Amino acid sequence: MRIVDIPPYRRVGVNYSATEGHFMMRELISSLKAKGQLDGVEIDIDEGEPTDHGEESRDEAVVANIAVGVVKRVKAVCELGKYDAIITQAGIEPGFLAARMVSTLPIAYPVHSAMHFASLLGEKFCVLTTTDAQAMIVRRNAQLYGLNHKLTSVRYVSRSSTFTMALVRKYKKAERMNSPEVMEFAGSIVDQFVRAIEDEGADTVIIGSPHQQCFLDEVRQGLDAKGYHEINLMGAFAAAVEMARAMVNMKLMQAPRAYPSDLLKAKPAFR
Repeated sequence: MRIVDIPPYRRVGVNYSATEGHFMMRELISSLKAKGQLDGVEIDIDEGEPTDHGEESRDEAVVANIAVGVVKRVKAVCELGKYDAIITQAGIEPGFLAARMVSTLPIAYPVHSAMHFASLLGEKFCVLTTTDAQAMIVRRNAQLYGLNHKLTSVRYVSRSSTFTMALVRKYKKAERMNSPEVMEFAGSIVDQFVRAIEDEGADTVIIGSPHQQCFLDEVRQGLDAKGYHEINLMGAFAAAVEMARAMVNMKLMQAPRAYPSDLLKAKPAFR
């Protein structure tokens, strides 16, 4: 099975390196391979649509431009004819509706997939993202997905994606458990999840942003150390991979009637 991962954008020096490409996603994929979660699956990383927006640029126009870029890449990879499915990786799910409408392949979004898995596993879940603005987007997406009633809270830690990606590049995977800087960051995530577990009754916690998912093992260790072995911890990217695999294996994809274009033949009489 061959899957392509479409990043939300490509910006050299932020989420992309001229020598390493999308280094963050390479690490997540390597981690899944090491855990035996990619047996029989090959994942390519699309370069993503280039952008020049900066860390300080988070207004509606930027989000809209990212969504357009994602949909452009979805259409482009579908035309290649060499993939079985598409996955995306951004925690705010840019272009969700349009991409599911235009894609001729099964397509899985990460937080959407993770929320559905969490709904199967338990009754209440919490999602972690990067900023307050992104938390509001995730909350609205949960309403769109019909799962807002199970989402206890969307939380964030006061660390930018630039800060987190710098940690990914500064410390190799084997070094992170011994780094006070990394463990302080992982601890801030654990603290947010503990509040959701104790105050809101969450039984599953989800890390939505890919750069934060590079620290899943450290967060798992932190939760276990506090006695929360029974709480499910999920990385949204891994959930998207599994959702895509399931759709391909079951020979299913997003329903055209649910995400219609004008090409829909069996149009319903009303909506």
